[in-house]
Amino acid sequence: MNIKNDKPLHVNPDIVFREEEEGAFLFHPETGELKCLNSMGRIIWSMCDGQISADLLEEKISNKYPSVPRDEIHNDLITFLEELFAIGYIGHSTAVVPPA
Repeated sequence: MNIKNDKPLHVNPDIVFREEEEGAFLFHPETGELKCLNSMGRIIWSMCDGQISADLLEEKISNKYPSVPRDEIHNDLITFLEELFAIGYIGHSTAVVPPA
C-alpha cells in the first residue's frame, strides 16, 4: 500500500517517541525496531496528527523553506512517509482534510 497524498496521516499510537535536541527516536515495542529521525523528520512526525495529508505537509514545508525546490521537498517527503508507512509507524486516518 502506498501513501495517498490527499488522505490524512496519523502516527501509530504504539510507537514510542523520544525527542532529542537535533531529532528524535522512534521505537516499535512489538518489533524492537528503533528509527532515528533528523530534525525535519521530527517535525514531519509531529505534524502527522490524523488531520494533515501528505499534500498539506508538502505545502507547509515548502512555505517554511522557500529556497528548497518544491520537487525536492516532494520527493524527500514521499520517500520518508512511504518508509514509515511500510513499517507501520504511520497510517491513514479517516478524518476529512480541509482543502489546502
